[in-house]
Amino acid sequence: MSTATASDHFFRATMRHFAELRSSGPDQGTSQIPFPKDWFDLPQDVLADFGALVFLASLTDYHRLRQLSDLFTSFEPPLRLGQYKVFRSNGYPRAVITWAGLGPEQEYGFAVDHKPLRPEDWNSGTSPWLIDFIAPFGHIDQIVPHLTENPDLLHVRTLWHNKPGTRYRIVEWSRPAGEAEVRVKSYGVGQFKRFLNGGGDGHTP
Repeated sequence: MSTATASDHFFRATMRHFAELRSSGPDQGTSQIPFPKDWFDLPQDVLADFGALVFLASLTDYHRLRQLSDLFTSFEPPLRLGQYKVFRSNGYPRAVITWAGLGPEQEYGFAVDHKPLRPEDWNSGTSPWLIDFIAPFGHIDQIVPHLTENPDLLHVRTLWHNKPGTRYRIVEWSRPAGEAEVRVKSYGVGQFKRFLNGGGDGHTP
């Protein structure tokens, strides 16, 4: 093969590769609702926080097994919506939480069917959920008090996975209106399904 022919072959192969890259962009998602304009143009400070989230996720047994596309899908909406908090120690990220307000259908799908949230699900209702609760350095003592700072927040739920990510429970922190004491309930998936369907809580203290 002559030098000119080899160069032409390389050029054509490169252009095919670029065409494949262009066809696999963010518009190829599965959601039926299009992303807002400039959704992927995150400000510089938010991109820095995105890096902190990925860094912390890479240090946990559960999150490090997830594909990068899954992490991006989980982190993009709360970053864009401002529904996250990075906990720092001496300026370094040590823990992070993301949260959503779910409607009944979205809550059932997330907790019972274990479906990932779509971007439009994150503010679909009034039931508060911690979606990601990442604390590889054990900074739980910083996170839990943060959950009690808002007197109007009477309950919050999260999915608590085992390390391999093969099983999970629903954990709920709650308190009666006007009280400071926080109570903790733990549900199996079947228990929580019955609770949502009005069959009693059946919780594990």
